[in-house]
Amino acid sequence: MSVYALSVIVVTVLLLIIGKRRKSKVLLGWGIASLALLLITVGPSFISGFMDGFAEGVSAR
Repeated sequence: MSVYALSVIVVTVLLLIIGKRRKSKVLLGWGIASLALLLITVGPSFISGFMDGFAEGVSAR
């Protein structure tokens, strides 16, 4: 996992936790936007990795 992906995960978690505890709609909104960015950037690589692993498992049988 790259440094970019890890930093986006950490920032997303921090924004969501701090926004929830302080009941700040601005921080919570930024947390949701960061979560959307995380899904857009990391999601496709996760899906392709899952498909590659599934194909290797099927071909191993």
